[in-house]
Amino acid sequence: MGGRIRTEGKVFPLAASQEDYHQRQGSAEQAKAAILEQWAAAAQAPEGGWINTTLMASRPFPYPASLPVLAAMKAAERQGGMIAHETYFDYAQEAHLVQCRNVADRDVLLDLAQDLALDLGQFEADLDSGDCDRAVLAEAEAARARGIQGTPTVVFDDRWALPGAVPVENYLAVVLDLLAGRDPRETAPTAKEAWTLGRPYRILPAR
Repeated sequence: MGGRIRTEGKVFPLAASQEDYHQRQGSAEQAKAAILEQWAAAAQAPEGGWINTTLMASRPFPYPASLPVLAAMKAAERQGGMIAHETYFDYAQEAHLVQCRNVADRDVLLDLAQDLALDLGQFEADLDSGDCDRAVLAEAEAARARGIQGTPTVVFDDRWALPGAVPVENYLAVVLDLLAGRDPRETAPTAKEAWTLGRPYRILPAR
């Protein structure tokens, strides 16, 4: 099955800048409190115990905006392809949710790049060029144009969208359906466990 499946990661900034937080929540403090409530709920899930909301709440900096760290992932991708992109994401997630560092801070982003043994000179040059910022915003705009509004959203076969954090079995059900030529809306044995809606999958408009 592996030879028939190719994965590709795209980025989607929920809040590209602190201004986005201000517009949505009224202030940096209100934004941080609201987001930490969401992470606290996620921490109650069976696999969410590693999320340290108490430590994050104690940090003096505002909740980090998305664009800097996503641009850093793009800079990593330029050096090592999708493997570097995904590995940088994993490192950034740990730095953000376990160590509760400010992943919008340039020094933190450089530390993560150094941990991955990336070429720091090239990494900084890519960040400074603005190309990585533009790549992030272009991917976000393309996603919105197709009706994608949040993360995580997994798109299968450039046609089917499955939004939300769902059990692995749900993803596997869609993959097996598509490989077998079946309509995934009509099968997926775990769908009723994850949604109350009858159609958890939806068809995306063509690009």
